[in-house]
Amino acid sequence: MSYTNLLRQQNVVDDCQRVSCNRNPTATLSGRCVLSRDIVIGCRMEQCDPDMPYMLEPTWGVYLRAGRDGGDLSRFVRRVTFKMSPRLPLRLHVADSAPFEIGEVLGTDFPVEVQVQYTDARMSATSYIFRPRVVREGHAGICEEVLDKMIFVNPTPSMRQSLTPVLAPPSASASGPSSARDSSRSELLELQVQEREQVGDVARSPQPPAKQLKNRLSVGVPHPPIGHQKPKWAEGTEK
Repeated sequence: MSYTNLLRQQNVVDDCQRVSCNRNPTATLSGRCVLSRDIVIGCRMEQCDPDMPYMLEPTWGVYLRAGRDGGDLSRFVRRVTFKMSPRLPLRLHVADSAPFEIGEVLGTDFPVEVQVQYTDARMSATSYIFRPRVVREGHAGICEEVLDKMIFVNPTPSMRQSLTPVLAPPSASASGPSSARDSSRSELLELQVQEREQVGDVARSPQPPAKQLKNRLSVGVPHPPIGHQKPKWAEGTEK
């Protein structure tokens, strides 16, 4: 992002301080670096508790989350402070952990000033003014979101690493055609092995009868050898 676009983002009229600068005086002008991250500031109407009496004015929940860039804001955001309308007594709501949101906000509390402090104390805080249209027009909707930007000038090395989006691991569908071919090939091999086992069980012939007879003779009652049988004429003499 060039410095010309940076000045466009820094609009003094709307009282927003979108640019966070490095407070370290040793930062040289030769190593200028500008990074930006998309954010979303929104509000949604909260549902009434059935155990509580009906309220004439509904309450709202205000939140700050990552925009189109995605990622986790807690990697570089330390605290988000929600300041209610200056027309009312000073009311502050602090969210020091993700998700950065607050609840039970009345319609008279808007506009809300959202101040963001970062994990690196050398980076100055940024602030945004949120004026939801649905609240001004008498609760014409149940949700409204506004796109905005966080801009960092000369962030520290640790801050640059935190601002770098983390890439998600490749899923099975995005692994490419080679992995799909490997999986289909392994499934085909398993099917072939199963078919061979089934065919082998069907084609296996039973044991020959001679072998079965031999096994029966070896484990059954012993018989006299065939060569020593008595002749038929000797059987009558024994009687």
